[in-house]
Amino acid sequence: MTALNFPASPTLNQVYTANGSSWIWDGTVWVGGNVTPATSGGTGLTSSGAAGNVLTSDGTGWVSGAAPSGAVEYPQNVQSGNYTLVLADAGKHIYSTNTGAQAITIPTNASVAFPIGTVITIVNKGTNRITFSASGVSVIGNGTGIVFDPFLPINTTLQLMKTGTNEWSATFGYVESGGINYLIIAGGGSGGSTGGGGGGAGGYVIATSAYSAGTRTVTVGAGGAGVGAFSEGNNGANSSVTGQTTAIGGGSGAYGSGVHSGGSGGGASNSVTAGGAGTAGQGFAGGASTNTYIGGGGGGASTAGATSVGTSLTGAGGNGLSSSIAGSPVARAGGGSGGSIYVSTIGTAGSGGGGTGGNGSTAALAGTSNTGGGGGGGGGDGGGNYASGAGGSGVVIISSYTPASATTGSPIITFVNGRTIYQFNSSGTITFP
Repeated sequence: MTALNFPASPTLNQVYTANGSSWIWDGTVWVGGNVTPATSGGTGLTSSGAAGNVLTSDGTGWVSGAAPSGAVEYPQNVQSGNYTLVLADAGKHIYSTNTGAQAITIPTNASVAFPIGTVITIVNKGTNRITFSASGVSVIGNGTGIVFDPFLPINTTLQLMKTGTNEWSATFGYVESGGINYLIIAGGGSGGSTGGGGGGAGGYVIATSAYSAGTRTVTVGAGGAGVGAFSEGNNGANSSVTGQTTAIGGGSGAYGSGVHSGGSGGGASNSVTAGGAGTAGQGFAGGASTNTYIGGGGGGASTAGATSVGTSLTGAGGNGLSSSIAGSPVARAGGGSGGSIYVSTIGTAGSGGGGTGGNGSTAALAGTSNTGGGGGGGGGDGGGNYASGAGGSGVVIISSYTPASATTGSPIITFVNGRTIYQFNSSGTITFP
């Protein structure tokens, strides 16, 4: 073992090593503990510190202190008025106690190049919703896709993560759409008579647009009129709203060899092997006929009309779609079922307002009003009941957070979750301020 032979005149922080151990001169005494001075790449610390401590730099030297808790911190930036996010907001939360209108601008990447993965939290503790100005930037809501005119309701928190060059997605919380939502359904087609096909449902259109002021014309299509013996049905009339996709009237049910297309296709008759076609994105085709005077079902908004089964069963109408635009789920735009002069078993009408087909003992039924349901195909034998069912009229429903300033056409007005709902059962206008 080497004898300890400390230098006689040490300098400050001088290290002396012997027997595998080191000492450092602190200016007064030699301190042991295998310490390396800061000037030699060490910490310069002369004690072991408390158990569990960690070393951090204070900018001039190393400091021993308690380990961090591991909690994620989002420093607060209080902003209760209009504000544009800046690079320094990355990892922070914007806290608002607004008492009036407030807009937070999410800048484009060209203006502020937040790195992909940046997280910013918005907390609204104010008395007004926070609108987001996001021109050139997409805001993606949880499970909803791009949100038009996004806003954050009061007493809610939203965390946004930058997931694309000009795209931010909600990682928790939710962002509401300040845009205008539309459900536009055309009139349903009537059935064909005398063992005819069921009428197709009116076209079914769901649309959303950014909010904009102005007057929109609302057109609600009528259902196709029912027909007497040995006649083709009538297509339904279109429904529309200014600036939105027009919903196409449902195709009429066939009598004989003709087939009729529309929003949804009419059912076939007289051994025709295909029904009418539906309009892409609005409805499905009608069903085929496999026997003379045994009608196929009219198409619906979600499924095609069914093919008739020999002489034992007429085709069922295709089912409609359910929408909760007015608060609770309601199915609309179902197809009418086919009629028959031979069989007593009639296929079921499509869910959502489709009419049931007739036979000699039962008259065909019309589609339900303001659902766009297709009418049932007519029956007929010695007992009569040849006539077909009329198509149901269409409907237009408009939902907006900003109430309209005026309407015509007497829409039914309800309120759901802060939105105002306008159901037009007949044509009119709606004006937004």
